Parts: sequence; C-alpha cells; structure tokens
Amino acid sequence: MRRIALLAVLGILTAGITSCAKKVQEDAYVSDPNLQSGLFAELRGDYKKAEEIFRSSPDKYWGRLLLSDLYSYRLRDYDRALREVEKVERMVGKKSPKAENVLYRKGLLLEAKGNYREAGKVFEYVAVNFPNGKYSEDATEAVEEMFRRNFPETLAVYDGGYVSSMMLEWVLEKIPPFQRGRFSDLEGRKNLVERIAIEDVALREAESMHLDTTKEVKEKLEIERKSALRQAYYQYGVKAKAKATEKELKAYYNSHKSNYREPARLELVRVGVKDSAKAYELLKAVKKGAKIDSLAADTSINVFKREARQKGKLVIYDTYEAYKKLFKEAFKHDTGDVFIYRGDTVWMIVKVLDKKPERYKTFDEVKNIVKSAVESEKERKIYQEDRERLKKFYGVKVFIKAEEDTAKKETAEPEEEEAGPKEEVFDRLAKELPDTVAVIEKLGKVITDKDLINRIRRLPGRYQHMYATPSGAKRFLEEAILPEILEVSEAEFRRYYLHYPIYSRLKQAYKDAMLVALYNKLVKSKVKVDEGELKKYYETHKKDEFTEKAHVRVQRIVVKDRKTALKLLRKLRSGKANADSLARAMTDIKAEKVRNGYVTITKDMEPTFFKKAWRAPLKKWRLMRMKDGRWAVYRVIDRKKERVRPYEEVKNIILQKLKYQKEKELYEQALDYLKKKYHIKVFTDRIKKMMEEGKTPKGEEGKKGKKEEKGKGKK
Repeated sequence: MRRIALLAVLGILTAGITSCAKKVQEDAYVSDPNLQSGLFAELRGDYKKAEEIFRSSPDKYWGRLLLSDLYSYRLRDYDRALREVEKVERMVGKKSPKAENVLYRKGLLLEAKGNYREAGKVFEYVAVNFPNGKYSEDATEAVEEMFRRNFPETLAVYDGGYVSSMMLEWVLEKIPPFQRGRFSDLEGRKNLVERIAIEDVALREAESMHLDTTKEVKEKLEIERKSALRQAYYQYGVKAKAKATEKELKAYYNSHKSNYREPARLELVRVGVKDSAKAYELLKAVKKGAKIDSLAADTSINVFKREARQKGKLVIYDTYEAYKKLFKEAFKHDTGDVFIYRGDTVWMIVKVLDKKPERYKTFDEVKNIVKSAVESEKERKIYQEDRERLKKFYGVKVFIKAEEDTAKKETAEPEEEEAGPKEEVFDRLAKELPDTVAVIEKLGKVITDKDLINRIRRLPGRYQHMYATPSGAKRFLEEAILPEILEVSEAEFRRYYLHYPIYSRLKQAYKDAMLVALYNKLVKSKVKVDEGELKKYYETHKKDEFTEKAHVRVQRIVVKDRKTALKLLRKLRSGKANADSLARAMTDIKAEKVRNGYVTITKDMEPTFFKKAWRAPLKKWRLMRMKDGRWAVYRVIDRKKERVRPYEEVKNIILQKLKYQKEKELYEQALDYLKKKYHIKVFTDRIKKMMEEGKTPKGEEGKKGKKEEKGKGKK
C-alpha cells in the first residue's frame, strides 16, 4: 500500500512523526566503561569476550540488548538474539520509553525469521506509541514492508512462505515501464510471481549450503557493508546532529539578507538616433499618437539594430553597469512616460513600460535555501570535528613524521601518469616509511607500510602519483584509510545499522551475494566444455556459421541523376574534393551518410552492384547506374573472396556459445530442483482475477486500459 494509506491504517498523524533526519538520541551504553570494553572487543572480532562482558554487565537492560545485537548482526543467530530481547521485554513496561529499543529490535528479528505478521504488529506498536522516538520513522517504514508481505491475497505458496498480491505489485512498480510489457499478460505475470518465490527459496538453499562462509560472499558483503555503514555514520552521526533551529535560520537570514535581494527592474522601449533634432521630431510624433514600437522596429531609423528585432524592447536591472545612467534617469519616470535621454553618442526616445523597485525576499520565501546553507555548514563543521573526536576515542596513533618530502617528486608525462609511478618510486617510499605507519589501539588494529602502499597501488595511476611520497602517503592515510575504518566502527559501535534503511540495504546485499554464489555453485561451476566438443561443433557448423561470403568494401556517393553523378566524378578524379565530406553532404542513402559513404556489399545484398564492383580496379573512382535508377559514384577499397574461418580463429566464439547453452540448461534444471524441493505452487486463477480487476501498477499498462475504456464509452 502507499504510505498515505498505511498511515491511515495505523492512525498516525503525519505531524506526529518526526523526520528520519531528526537528532539521534544518545544511548546510555555509549558512556558505560564496562559495556564500552565489550563493544571494543566486538569490533576487534573477539565475540566470545564481548559476549561474556555483555552477559555479566550490571546493566541488564543494555547488556542483553547489546548481546542480542551481537547474535543477530555478527552471528546471524536470530533465535538466540530474540530470546535475549524477550528477556529484556519482560523487564520493562510496554509503555516505558525503554520499550522502544526493545520492541524495535524484536520487530527486526521477527522479520529476519520470516514472521512478517507478528513483526508488523510490533513495528506498528512502536510507530503508534513512540511517535517522537529514535526509531519512529524506521518503524513506520518497516510496517509498510510488513503490510506488503502480509496482504491477504496470496498468489503463490511454498514451504515456509508465500507471495502476496501486494508483493507482486511492488515488484512490478520497480520494473521500468519500457520493460514491464513482458509481464503484461497472464503467462508473464505468472512467471514473475514464480520468480519472486524462487528468489526466496534460493536464499534458503544458499544458507543451507553455508555459502555465507565462502570467500566470494564474504568479499562482496564486506564491500557493501563498509559502504552502507559509512552512509549510516554520516546520516545518523553527522547529518542528524546538524539540524538547524528556527532561531539559527532567522539569524542567518538577517546577517545575509543582501544575498536575497531582488534588484530593481525596468522594462522599456527605446529608439536611438544620431542627432537631437531627429530625437525631438520622433518624440513629438509619439506624443501625437505614433507607435514607438513601430518606430523602434524600423532599422532605417533605430541605430540599435539588434534591439529593433524585438521592436526596441529592453529589460534592464539596477545591477547592469552598462545601463546604470539610463536606469537611474528612466526610474524617475512613471510607467507610460515618454522622454528624451542623451547617451554618450546617441539620442534616445524612451518609453517606460513597467518598473519594479528593489525588494528583499521574505524569510518564508527563502527558508529552504537558508536551511540548506546553514545545515551544510554545520555538517561540514561537525564532520571535521568528529574526525578528531574519533581518532581520540579509538586511540589512533600515526607514526609517519614527514611533513614535507625530502625526495624530489618524479615528473611524469601524461601517459605515464595514467600508468602510475615506476616500481622504484614505491621501493623508495617503502624505505622512507616506518614499518608500522599507524595503530588504532581500541580496535587492536595495526596498519603497516605494506598495507598503506598496497592501498595506494589500487588507485588509478594519476592518483598514485599524488600519494607516492611520505607526506602524500600520510595524507592518504589520514584522509582515506583512517576515516573509512573509524566511520565503519562508529556506525557499528552506536548500532546505526539498526535503522531500517540501512538494515534493508544490508539485508538486500546479503541476499544478492548469496544468490550469485548459489548460481555459481549450481550452474557456472558445472559448465565444462572440452576440446572435442569445440571441434565437433566447428565441423558441424563451419559452412553455415563460420563461412565469410565474398564481399567488396566500397566508398560510394549515390545521387538521383547522371548529370550530378558526372560532376561528382570529375571532382573526385581531380583530387581537389574531399570524398568523406561529399558523401556526408550528398549521398541519397541515409544509412551511409553517417559512415561517409563506406559500405560492405555481398552478392546477396546487391547482385548487380557487387558483380561490377568485384571486377573494378581498386581505389579508382567509377560511375554506375544502379538497379533503382539512381547513380553511384564509387571506388573499391578492398575485396575478399569467400572463405571458411579457421578453427583457431573462432574457437573462443564457439566456447562462449557452448558455455551459454550449457549454462542455460543447468539453470533450468536448478529452477526445477528448487520448485520441487520447496513445493512452489502458483495460483494462476488468482493472478487472472487480479488482472481482470485492473490491479496493475501505474504506467503504460494502466494508461492503455483507460484509453480503451474511454473509446468504448464513445462507441
């Protein structure tokens, strides 16, 4: 359902829900030294020690919640995590402010276990009863997702799950309109429902095979995890703290009011002449009823030729230096006044059409602009200050002392910059750096010179040059490597990953990585093609697939008559004309214009032309009357006889083709295996009914239906 409908179901007033970018509340565990030690142990990867600390913490509320986070986020053990959350739930009252942290986590865990109905109820409770809480917006978003999954119209079922009509609508809406046509009929819609079900059971299959422990999945997840957590850090650790108050916005507006000034504006008509007598003559004519715009449009009178095209109309502002004197004089007159103004070299008859004095935009008019400016500056300041705070909090020590480089920077040509510095540059850098370039004490992390140099090597060549010196390496360490480590750690330390947008992103990344790994396991890894198969395919298909027909490559200019063709032929044979330019400008075949007249022709395409061109000498311009009556001026660039491409030349093409065929077969087998194992059943009659009732996403299909109904009404 749409968000509006959802809010109506929940009974939540929009005004009662705070923005997701509101100030994030500080949780008590952040300042608890004992819980801090457990969190640092978790960040170091010592989950056993972290578990002991959380479990034995005197603060049972936060100790068990952090333990639950450890089980769910680190170990994906949702059953144990849920048990810990339920223990805390029994400790606190349901109306207590403390219940929000507990119940929101419970909702996430129920969702992770696939219990969408109960998860929806919990999220709904959080959204309704804690409208100003830390997770109010997250809970509302989660309710929408759960509502979609719990919608009563079931289109498919399988072991442990189902596909609802709303899930289908949601997937359809995500498909671009130009691709949606593939799913517009009953068969297409049925295939899409089946695909939604297969994706879900495929994830379960991947988990049963423990593919989450493979290097392939871990590497993909690590990349996405870092990206998502850095986004979370900035969203909830920086941006959420930079919200401006009304007082700050008004103070900024008052001190920057000049930025919101609208200059005074004049719209006028003017006629320029070279002497005063002519000017007064025209002024007298205008006052007697002559139209000044007609006079201004007469280029024999008006010296301002460019303005004459617009009938002498001119719009100027008080900020235009070139018109400053004219503006000052004209602004003294009322709208409709006609007067004489003497410029430096001309006399002007001027009529004021409209004028607007300067004004300052009100605070309400520019409030959003002011807000953006104030909050952007606050974000920048908070981010810079927080960098230093994070270094201190996590115990960062940098051991590169170089402030200025003693060695001369290697000068490189542009092409060398693309390739990166020479090997000796990195060898020299390794000698100038200490073995350990930095440590992060609280995380137990040591960054060596090799770590730093390897990261620099992974940059594009032109950037490697920037950091291939001690001071450059130090700058890269402090501006790139350390912020990445610290921001990711901070997002995990403060549990920013629990916010629903980040939670959903990480969940989707996990699903995507697992499905790719499953595909590789069930399909790609089993695709094997031996030399015998390749040669057999070649021998069977070499005549129809790998035989190149005889062809001539020509450049030609096709025109409609012989006279034009003869003129072109003389020009081209003289060598003074550019063939490419003539082809682009004159050839009568549009498809050949863009190729400067170059075209490859076989006997099947144009038998007559091919026959004559095959016998024609190379590079010599000739004339030919084509079958359709047009004339071609052409030259033969190259000709090739029919040939069978050798095996070695097409071996890779055959390999890719056979791999694709086998991969497709194995993929179909894998789908059948999943359908049977998880007993997927699609209800075609329900899908048909849904389509008949017109339950389709907004897009081309919906528009088409409306047009048809309108047409029927007219008939």
